Amino acid sequence: MMRLFTTAVLLVATTNVSAFAPSRCNTNIIDVNNVRTQSTLLWGSPGDDTIMPLPAGSMVALVTPMKEDGSLDEDALRDVLNWHKDEGTNGIVILGTTGEASTLTKEEKDTVMKITREEVGGVLPIVVGTGTIDTQATITNTLQAKANGADAALIVTPYYVKPSQNGLLQHFTSIADATDFPIILYNVPGRTGVDLSVETTVKLSHHPMIQGLKDATGDNNRVKPMRDIIGSDFMLYSGEDGMARDYVLKGGDGVISVTANVSPGAVSKVMSAANAQDADAALVADEPLAALHRDLFCEANPIPVKWGLYKMGKITDGIRLPLTKLDVPYHDRLTAALAQAECVPSSEGSDKGLKSYGWPSISVLLEGQLFDSGLINEVLDIIEKRNGDFEIINFSVQPNDQFSNADFNFKRPSSITLKVMAVNDGALNDILERLKALVSVMESAEGVLTVTE
Repeated sequence: MMRLFTTAVLLVATTNVSAFAPSRCNTNIIDVNNVRTQSTLLWGSPGDDTIMPLPAGSMVALVTPMKEDGSLDEDALRDVLNWHKDEGTNGIVILGTTGEASTLTKEEKDTVMKITREEVGGVLPIVVGTGTIDTQATITNTLQAKANGADAALIVTPYYVKPSQNGLLQHFTSIADATDFPIILYNVPGRTGVDLSVETTVKLSHHPMIQGLKDATGDNNRVKPMRDIIGSDFMLYSGEDGMARDYVLKGGDGVISVTANVSPGAVSKVMSAANAQDADAALVADEPLAALHRDLFCEANPIPVKWGLYKMGKITDGIRLPLTKLDVPYHDRLTAALAQAECVPSSEGSDKGLKSYGWPSISVLLEGQLFDSGLINEVLDIIEKRNGDFEIINFSVQPNDQFSNADFNFKRPSSITLKVMAVNDGALNDILERLKALVSVMESAEGVLTVTE
């Protein structure tokens, strides 16, 4: 997500939605003392000092199963973990946003890590979400994951406080130095309000314990430059299910996937084909998942995916406040998407004539003068806060016309093309109207709005 521009002109045209995602996995065991080799390193089976490489392919961002009263469902967690092992998932990511980690106590987190270790430890890499707004708290969480036998930590950029690039550099470096534990960076500007730049990512990749990136920017144009500069031993994972297939075809290694919760085998097949650079096979495998990639986000994650697993009979429908169960108006739509992906019998998606075609979308061209990096953030925040989604198609920034240090006239003609998506036409129109309102007050950016059908 290149959060870099002020905006002036919106040109809008209707278009369609896109699909998604890939797998290759190296499960060789490597000695833990060999901290940085040509592979990315993870701990091996319980009690030993060996490590497994971070895998290419499909890493599931796992839900935390809960009973109707909201308590942990330990039996369901064990069953789901073994299902992923059987279905070909290449790695397990627990206690992230999808796992409702912010609602769990320390003791509950310990239980989730213990069970995961017992069921798949030494067979599949185990990555634990440990990121917080505070550097010291993140160090504590990461050490907790390390003590519980995890293999690596997934650490999100600090949210809400919007640190500078130097602050991000020092934050992640301090954590890596203090924990001596493998780290996957997590960049998701739409949720955190801060973008980990390519330049900062490259700098961090030189640290022996910083070994990968989950890229949820929505900008697949980043992957090739990062791969070219960083090399092949730093793992690049897409965090956008609908864009992961293309991400891997452009040089990424895999996906940390929400969709894999309900369709692990299919996501693994898409990843395998994409990693083999077989674009046609990847597309064929991915097309049935297209509706899922969108409809699993019709409400805030993990509400829809937990309901989907409940519909499939994998878990009960327990979830913790402030999240609530999936609203009834979305049941038919998500059931149809599940049926299209063969997650439930097709009759469940067709007995009422249900059919899912993904989300309606518009193409949006934003043009103007780049002087405030916050404005493009506002555009993207509007989209995501209204439960929409977007894909960055193209962007350009021209050299500035600043003539001297004394004349700080920081105008830079720029443009960005986005595909904006929403769950239905009403939601899409709401997003468009809010973007119009934002552009209308952009006098300093010479704002103009043009809409074309």
